[in-house]
Amino acid sequence: MSAQQTQAKEHDYILGHSQRELVRLERQAALFAELTRDILLRSGLKEGMRVLDVGCGVGDVSLIAAEIVGPQGKIIGLDPSEAALSVARARAQAKGLDVKFVSGTLEDATLPADIDAVTGRFLLLHMADPGAAMAGLAQRLKQGTLVTFIEFDISTSYAQPALPLLHKCIDQISEVYRRSGRTADMGAALYPAYRTAGLSPAMIGLTRISNDQDVDGFEFIVESTRSLMPAMEALGIASPDNIDIGTLHERLIAEAQAGNDPCIYYPRLVGAWARVG
Repeated sequence: MSAQQTQAKEHDYILGHSQRELVRLERQAALFAELTRDILLRSGLKEGMRVLDVGCGVGDVSLIAAEIVGPQGKIIGLDPSEAALSVARARAQAKGLDVKFVSGTLEDATLPADIDAVTGRFLLLHMADPGAAMAGLAQRLKQGTLVTFIEFDISTSYAQPALPLLHKCIDQISEVYRRSGRTADMGAALYPAYRTAGLSPAMIGLTRISNDQDVDGFEFIVESTRSLMPAMEALGIASPDNIDIGTLHERLIAEAQAGNDPCIYYPRLVGAWARVG
């Protein structure tokens, strides 16, 4: 294991758990909710299933899964951050959904014996060895359990015609993950991770595509950059003065609306699913 990989402990979340980061996660959920639902349905999630959502964060995937499995199903969300779980519980209550959220990590949690499926989104890219994590998970599941993971390929986000400032932001975000020993394009790494676990996944890649009027999309880039700024500075990627986070949203919008009428591609979302055994 390299020195960079050593820094990326299995449970580390490089974006932190500040209140602002929790809000960012909720806004991110709105951008990718439809694609996430599509992947969960394609993977075989259905009414009445009992599902464990690992690395649930503020509950985005848990809440979508709860709507799919219905009142006859069961959802348990698992995450090490009590702050995130508190938000998740409040969101579930507001939607009238019966979801149980518990503290723990993929590595150390006792997995319920009666679950039909395990799912996770944007989790494996934070791990030093996703294949080993997947193998450890598969070994603890009963035969026939559905395993569905959804990950980003961060570097696939771009604009046509090119938007230099947008591309620079994406490059800086990707570089944080690379230098930290994580996998920036974990979507592309899902297949080998599943194969390491002895699973043969079905897969699909989906992309949200927008234009220069998508202000929420630019905010997603800005807030992701904001959460990663301490890591960018520590890793020598960029300084706060270089980033100028206070004006970044305004500059991204101005660049996009300068007259080139760009088509903007979000990071590719990749889903993979397989049944144990």
